[in-house]
Amino acid sequence: MNASPPHIVDSGASYVSLPFYELPVRSVIADKLFNFATTTGEWKPYYNFHAVQVSFDLAFEDPVLYTLGMKHKLAVGIIRLDPYTTYDWHIDTRRGVAVNMLLNNAKSNCLFSVGETEATHGFVELKYRLGSYYLFNNQVPHMVINFSESRYMMSVEFEADKNELTFDQLMRGMK
Repeated sequence: MNASPPHIVDSGASYVSLPFYELPVRSVIADKLFNFATTTGEWKPYYNFHAVQVSFDLAFEDPVLYTLGMKHKLAVGIIRLDPYTTYDWHIDTRRGVAVNMLLNNAKSNCLFSVGETEATHGFVELKYRLGSYYLFNNQVPHMVINFSESRYMMSVEFEADKNELTFDQLMRGMK
């Protein structure tokens, strides 16, 4: 039996491309970002999250973020989701793709819809590994369920919108 590529999953009837991809390199600043997130007081409302911008001085200490910054206009931020909160099924209005990294082990689930989001439907879970970067397809319905503690996520937002930079385009550019 042939194994499928890491971004392909067997949905039972056929293979479908996963809406996320773990980059094969880990962050060198994950601990610094988490420390920043838990000590800053500058949180602002942002798309139903709390967010704080990360300075380029800090972000570009990491080779992955530095390389992305040399290729694309971007902003790096940390988003916080409060305990016992869900961010229901949605497709981002502007972003086509993001690069995300979970910064703490808060019990949470990030789910992507497989097929139409009806009353009942399939899903695939993105099981984050701390310190790993994930390309994240914001144009596939997704949701987050957070449990008993705040969830901190580093997220790269590109100036290019969903019509200018897609998940597939960024993935091709990262190889």
